[in-house]
Amino acid sequence: MSDLLDKAILVGLGLEKKAREVLDELEKSAAADAAAGGGLSAKQRLENRLSEDGTKILKDFLAVVKSVKDKMEEELTASSGKILGKVHAAKEEDVEVIKEMARVAREKVDKLEKRVEELEARVGKGA
Repeated sequence: MSDLLDKAILVGLGLEKKAREVLDELEKSAAADAAAGGGLSAKQRLENRLSEDGTKILKDFLAVVKSVKDKMEEELTASSGKILGKVHAAKEEDVEVIKEMARVAREKVDKLEKRVEELEARVGKGA
């Protein structure tokens, strides 16, 4: 379980590093755009660039989150399977078999009780 937490922490650190890289790139790009000039003001160019890059970052972030979610699901499924194996927990199929066995046993007990009553009634009449 600690491996899973370590991986989650490393993913978080990776996201932070990626965010810093993108911000540094934005600053450099904004400086280059300001030096180049153009039809838009520096503020408008920066806002446009931030919107585009923000969208790209969110898409990348969502892809990373989905990837991490899938990995964590796999890890948790594998870990829970190992834990249940060690605990010797019954599987659903085992529980269903036991329920069926109990149903059959109840039916047999009911039949035997009825038979005992019949036999007791016969013995009672003959005595």
